[in-house]
Amino acid sequence: MTFRYNPQSIEKQVRKWPVLFSEKELDSDLILRLNQLLGNSPTGWINPFSVSLPIEDDLICEYGIDACRLASINQNKQYEIESLLEPSYKWISKLYDSFYKNKSEYLFNPVPWLEAVIQLKDQILDRNFPRQALSLVMKAFKEAPPSPSLQLHEKELIYLCLSPFIPIFSASLIGKDNLVLPTINEIVSSFSEYFCVKIALEKGGWHWQVFSRKIYEANPISELSKIKWIGKAIKGKQISLKEEDGGIRICFS
Repeated sequence: MTFRYNPQSIEKQVRKWPVLFSEKELDSDLILRLNQLLGNSPTGWINPFSVSLPIEDDLICEYGIDACRLASINQNKQYEIESLLEPSYKWISKLYDSFYKNKSEYLFNPVPWLEAVIQLKDQILDRNFPRQALSLVMKAFKEAPPSPSLQLHEKELIYLCLSPFIPIFSASLIGKDNLVLPTINEIVSSFSEYFCVKIALEKGGWHWQVFSRKIYEANPISELSKIKWIGKAIKGKQISLKEEDGGIRICFS
């Protein structure tokens, strides 16, 4: 059977769903969706059609709401938003295809997706930089594309990353799998073999990192030094690790 991404067909079905919440601005829509994933807001379907996008209606109909959301988030002074529609549509199409293509002996790597999901709050809520959050999701797809053989919690991780940005596409996949998404903290906890933590130098800002828990616990300084910016800063110096504000601060002796 041949599968093809068809946003018009998906949107036709979604329009029948009962709406519990709606926002007029994309930024507010992203914040509401993320707060649901964090467990900070009541769950319920958020109307994806109520958001005002800076794109002509005929183009929205042609490319679909999700592609237009991606183009709106990625818009900058260098490119006209219309030039981003086709790449956005093609990206979702490739994503759609990856869930159906058979990949023999494919071992899914959740680390890029974990790196993306743990930074959603920082980039969208704290820094108001959804474009950076989206770029992390796109990077995760490039480095670790999904496949039909994903385990349940691996699917949930990917759907959590995607759902703020392309909610219609994500909801269609969630519905097919008959899932109720966990919160971001719950999904991170389900990957207990990984250690997701924010790291900072003595006088620096926080950065999220993902480590193999077993390897990190055996030699945390060795694992930290493998991160380029940390390795450069601590090379040849005596350091200590201090737990602070839910993270780990690297202090110089």
